[in-house]
Amino acid sequence: MPKQDAIGKSYHFLVWYERSGKRFALNELCDATGWKPGTPRSYLSKKWSEWIVKEDGGYRVSGLIGLSEDEYSRHMSQVSVSSEQTAFPERVERLVQKARQSASLALDIYNRPATQFRTEGYIMQMIVAWTATLHAIFERDGVDYIHTDKQGNPLLIDGKPKPWGITDCLRQHFGDGNPPVRRNIEFIIGLRNEIEHRYVPEIDAHVAGECQALLLNFERLIAEEFGLDYSITDALSIPLQTSTLRNEVRTNAMRSMQANHYEEVMDYIESYRSELPDSVYTDSSYSFRVYLIPKISNRKSSSDVALEFVKFDPERPEEMEALEKQIALIRDRPVPVANAGMHKPKTVAKLVAEQLGRRFSIYNHTQAWKYYKVRGPGQAPDKCCTQYCQFDNVHGDYIYTAAWVKFLVQKLSDPDEYDRVTQSRPSVSRDDSTNQGKRKVAGRG
Repeated sequence: MPKQDAIGKSYHFLVWYERSGKRFALNELCDATGWKPGTPRSYLSKKWSEWIVKEDGGYRVSGLIGLSEDEYSRHMSQVSVSSEQTAFPERVERLVQKARQSASLALDIYNRPATQFRTEGYIMQMIVAWTATLHAIFERDGVDYIHTDKQGNPLLIDGKPKPWGITDCLRQHFGDGNPPVRRNIEFIIGLRNEIEHRYVPEIDAHVAGECQALLLNFERLIAEEFGLDYSITDALSIPLQTSTLRNEVRTNAMRSMQANHYEEVMDYIESYRSELPDSVYTDSSYSFRVYLIPKISNRKSSSDVALEFVKFDPERPEEMEALEKQIALIRDRPVPVANAGMHKPKTVAKLVAEQLGRRFSIYNHTQAWKYYKVRGPGQAPDKCCTQYCQFDNVHGDYIYTAAWVKFLVQKLSDPDEYDRVTQSRPSVSRDDSTNQGKRKVAGRG
């Protein structure tokens, strides 16, 4: 029987058993496909490991229904890992295969042109891949990676032992070490937590370097620990691009729609990066950055290869001089700034006056915050409406938000409202009306 016919029959056989919920025996599968017993036995520990488990003397199928017959056939036709590299216990082998399949799925999600949740989907699958790889290492090395209670008994989830998550795995694998590889995946974990309940596809371009490094680090780890035959190098490629510039109107529209979620996630990204030492931030294991420079040549043979990776050698910097002349890089590195985006009363008054097109003084500002009751007199932080103002304990004064400026402009654009506020005569405490000596009195403005 031709091999492809047998594969098709095995697909229908296994799908039927998954739908029926019944177990099957190997001899039944051999009768249905024409295979000799050795063929399905080898597939059980390799190509079928993620779908078929041994149970009560038979085998049960789970998860195969999600694949079409064509996808199943392609999976079965892939070149298997060489027999020299399969000298691992079955549990280790299955974990490694799970890691490879998850990484391949992550690549498929990221490189698919129509994908909108590109970064989100990629990160989820790559964390599964990393976790499975570290579990495989622990399994091979005899490390117990199951959570236990205070008495040392395994914690159970749905009746099964609960294995370590990715954070615990990193702690075990790296110990006290904090190399760029670890900082990269910790950044990805934090990013996953930020975007898990948000819709922010616009961050793709901002974290492409970290995403690429995450994949290359995974590839390096699995090859070093289990051999080159387990790598996924053949699946790696550089996706083709249809344009060099993103449509600015579309980008701004997307950011406007995602405004709150986008800013929250970007705050995390910028904050994490700003705390990294330069040695980590510039390391390709943390973030892999590539410049694509057009290759120009008068000879056909010299530009047959469309893309080349030129490795920088610190010992011979002169080799990079030609490329450095073509690259102008301005690296903006965000630094934490206290009270970023906040305004002093003088600035608020100026901004409001400019947008209203009429006089609005610091005294008018004092009238406004008292009229709308956004804070209390003197040093009373607990009286602040934090949406509009905050008390700066270091400098002993009040600062105001951009939302307060917007609120005032909106309210005072009504002439009647403007007159009511600016003609109001609220009682003014001594702290608000005086500025004696060199000391600036808290509460002014």
